Amino acid sequence: MATVAVWVAKNWFPLLQAVGIIAGLLFTALALRRNTKARKASDLLTLTKHHRELWSDVYQRPELRRILSPDVDLIASPITAAEQEFLNVAVVHFNTGWLLACEGGLLKMEGLKGDVRSFFSLPIPKAVWNQTRQHRDPEFVHFVESCMESRDTEEKRGIVYRHNPKSLEP
Repeated sequence: MATVAVWVAKNWFPLLQAVGIIAGLLFTALALRRNTKARKASDLLTLTKHHRELWSDVYQRPELRRILSPDVDLIASPITAAEQEFLNVAVVHFNTGWLLACEGGLLKMEGLKGDVRSFFSLPIPKAVWNQTRQHRDPEFVHFVESCMESRDTEEKRGIVYRHNPKSLEP
């Protein structure tokens, strides 16, 4: 015990520096962890705000209402410029959500998969997706396509999804 006291007496300054450095590193790690959690929450709040704004357009603009309709004849009534523009923004919105889910954000991948399956099974979103997917991030395209394939597989087994436009209301 006396040798420890002698060693501390001789090396008190380097020991104090080491303790200070370790405490500083621990404090920095804790601050970084809190900052990461706050950023994830902020990202989710921003995405939610944009989600609400995006989907409120569908209900406020009559020219967009048929986007959510499962019974659209695209031959008799082709996709309009307004619908195309809205859906391009919606695809970017889905892509942003996918990126957040991939980063381990507060957005859950399973919920996003269900939204993708439901939304892109509708005639107008599906047609716009098929026209524009070659211009999208290949990994995101793979994600969307795999969601749609799993839907096709489930439908063959008798599992039927019913898109509920009310679920998308703000």
